[in-house]
Formats: sequence, C-alpha cells, structure tokens
Amino acid sequence: MSRASRRPRAAALTITALAALSLSTVAAGSAQAASVATWDRVAQCESSGNWSYYNAGRPYYGGLQIMKNTWEAYGGTQYAPLPHQATKQQQILTAERILAGQGAGAWPSCNAGLSTDHADPYPSPTAPVSKAGDLFHATRLVDGNWTSFSPLNGYAGSAFFNGSQDAITATPDGSTQTLATGADGNLYHTARYPNGTWTGWAPLDGYAGSARFAAQAEAIAGMPNGDAQLMAIGKDGKIYHNARYAAGTWQGWVPVGDWGAQKIAAAGLPDGSLQVLITGYDGNVYHNVRSASGAWQGWNAVAGFGAPTFQAKDVAIAGMPNGDTQLLATGSDGKLYHSARFASGSWQDWNVVDGYGGAAGFQTGSFAITGMPNGDAQLIAVGNDGMVYHNARYASGSWQGWWNTSFGGQKVAIAGMKDGGAQMVVSRS
Repeated sequence: MSRASRRPRAAALTITALAALSLSTVAAGSAQAASVATWDRVAQCESSGNWSYYNAGRPYYGGLQIMKNTWEAYGGTQYAPLPHQATKQQQILTAERILAGQGAGAWPSCNAGLSTDHADPYPSPTAPVSKAGDLFHATRLVDGNWTSFSPLNGYAGSAFFNGSQDAITATPDGSTQTLATGADGNLYHTARYPNGTWTGWAPLDGYAGSARFAAQAEAIAGMPNGDAQLMAIGKDGKIYHNARYAAGTWQGWVPVGDWGAQKIAAAGLPDGSLQVLITGYDGNVYHNVRSASGAWQGWNAVAGFGAPTFQAKDVAIAGMPNGDTQLLATGSDGKLYHSARFASGSWQDWNVVDGYGGAAGFQTGSFAITGMPNGDAQLIAVGNDGMVYHNARYASGSWQGWWNTSFGGQKVAIAGMKDGGAQMVVSRS
C-alpha cells in the first residue's frame, strides 16, 4: 500500500496547508508527473487495477488507495467525496497533485516509475494556431464601419483554410461565393448566406473527368440571374471557364480556346455578359467578353499608359451598374493603375492611383476592385508594408484615399453587396 494510503492521520493533516499551493501552481507535466501507463502500473500494484476498489474495513480508496484526508487536502472532492467514487482520470489528476507535493515516496511500495516518468497524463488539447496564408473574412458595413477580420473554417473540419489565391463575388440573393486555391494546389468553393452561415469548403471537380481542378489563378463573378461564373488558369497554363448555377449545380470546365495566361480577373455585367482580363504570357493585358448567350468576342490587347499595349504584373476588373467596367493593373514599376471600359466599348486612359498618405503612387502586390449599387467602386490592396488598405472611387470620379485596416495580408479579394456593404477575403501574412 502507498504512503498516501497508509500515512498516520496527524501526518496527513500537515499537508492541508499546501493544498492551495498544489492546486494553483503545481501542474501536470512538471518534474513530478507520470503518464497514464505508469499510473496504471501503480494501480495494478495497489488495487489489482480496480479503480472502484473500496474495503469497508480500511481507510484507503480507489485504484491508487488514497486516504480520505489526503484526497480532501489535494482537491479531490471537486470530483467526488471519496476517491473510489471518482473516475480513473479524476483519481489520476488528484494523484498528480499528491505526487507534485510529496514525491514518489507517497507510494513507497508501488511507485513503479513515478520518479522517472515526468510525462503529463492528460495534456490539455493544443488550440489550433493560425499561420500565414490562412483566409480571413471581414465586412465593411453600409455606414462605413468594419467588422473584425475572422478566420474562415477549413476544409473537412480543420480550423483554418490555408490558400495561395482567393476570389469572392456577390449574388443577387445577398450571398457571397468564394474561391480559393488550397495548400494542395486544388480549387475549392464555399458560399456565405445572408444570415452569416457558410456552406463549408468543397473541392471543385477537375476537367474532363479528373478528380480535382488544380489552379494557378482564379476569378469568380456573380451574374444578374443568380449564377456565378468562374474563370481559372489550370496547371497547364490554359484558360478555363465554369459556372455554378443558382440551383447549386455546376456547368463543368470548358477551355477558352488555346490561350494561356499568368493572371486572370472577371466581372459580371447587368446585361448578363462576362468581361475577362488576363495578363498574357507576353506580359500584356488582354480583354475578352462572353455574351449572355455564351459566345466569346475574342482576346484584344489593351492599350497601355502612353504605349500600344499595357505590360502588367496583375489585373482586376469590376462591373458597374451602368454597364461600364473599371480596371486595375500593376505596371512594370509596381504601381497601381486605374482605367475604365465604358458601356459603349470605348476606353478611358490609364492613370496612376495615388498612394497612401500623399505618396506619388501605390505600390502593391495584391489588389481587387468591386462595383457598388450607387456607382462607386471599392478597392482593397496590400501595400508594400504588408498591410491591407481600402479605398473607394466615387461615382463622381473622385477618390476616398487609402485607409489602413491594420490587418496584415498577402492576397485580397472584395465583393460589393446589394445593400451597399462589401465583404473581403484576405489571406493573412
């Protein structure tokens, strides 16, 4: 029997003064601790492994044969009045405090490795920790206030979704749909309903019967009829189109000719057409239109900033209520430029977007733009300091100026909502 079981009553009472200390400051996993397997060996020696053991003629209880006053002094009564009435785990947790306070000698005949184990028998679950690349969501409300950035749940029950690319769009029912390229390189989709609940991530089927669609870049555009149209650059570098119908079914991937691209962006228009921008393999920006009937206009080079073509590292496009589109692109100088394609088909020249705090230009590695119901456009971008910034171009043509959200990011996406708010998805830095 253990010393914890057989100690004289007077000696047992001397430890009550240590109870508060042992309960508050001595934790499992310290130099005095033991694994469940070691405690099982102690119990096998003390009580033949019977954690409910009680002999009415003896003052020792439970699998580890602990005396009543020792149990009370080390906080066992938070679980049960007597040790044998507590669970195995509760007996071990109390015994851990006895071990920390008295050492392995509390069980002189049955200490079976208590002095050498040092393992935490029941380590606390480690809370998942977010890392760079995890996706976060925030809303800019109609009144201009922001919700905090909150992490999106991951795929198949994981705590976070880690992605290398992301895109978001709104649909007329007030939902948003989000695309992201996961850490496995495949494309995933989720939707957020107007009540704030999410469908959860689902991988997209691949092209021509393949199980998954591996994407280098992607874009998604909400359409007036409730569908969402998707554009993606496959692992072969080619351009593909897909659609998620309002009913939740999918069209399936269709190659768009034999063109390839480095970057891609897409916007839905009020007439049901889709406009697409790409950065081609030659670095030039190209524009295309998919009519509501599904016919493609063909790719046309976009004139540059005082040059026949515009060389760009990345592109973004937003559809506006009047049928115009507004475009963003980063030039070879890393600065952000703005242009517009009017509903008539004519183009506005590119102009440098002013920088933060009066700087001559805004240097960015990731950016997005969305059209708003009132004719404004809202922008989100990652500055060269790694922080996420917000801006707006009003319907009048004037600019709000950049506002630092104080959230660090790598990739950004934005969707304008029918209520005048906007939702953002950001992969954190």
